[in-house]
Amino acid sequence: MKTKNPLYVVKGKEVQEASSMFDLVIKKLNLESAINILKNIFFLLLEQIENFATYKAIKGFIDEMMAKMMEIAKRFGFEQHQTN
Repeated sequence: MKTKNPLYVVKGKEVQEASSMFDLVIKKLNLESAINILKNIFFLLLEQIENFATYKAIKGFIDEMMAKMMEIAKRFGFEQHQTN
């Protein structure tokens, strides 16, 4: 479905549509590869969970990483919205 006011990122002669402001920043700063690497690391870690101790350790690591990413996002003006 097309949005009324789509966002676009121009990279040289290439024009890409962004699905959100966050997607726009990721594309504008060429962070797609870094985001894919982080996703792969998270999936690899999640596959290693075999007991509660491992779960707690990995959850702590992921929570710490997410907190750092949210700090960076806030610097760019992105706020975390709570949903009920």
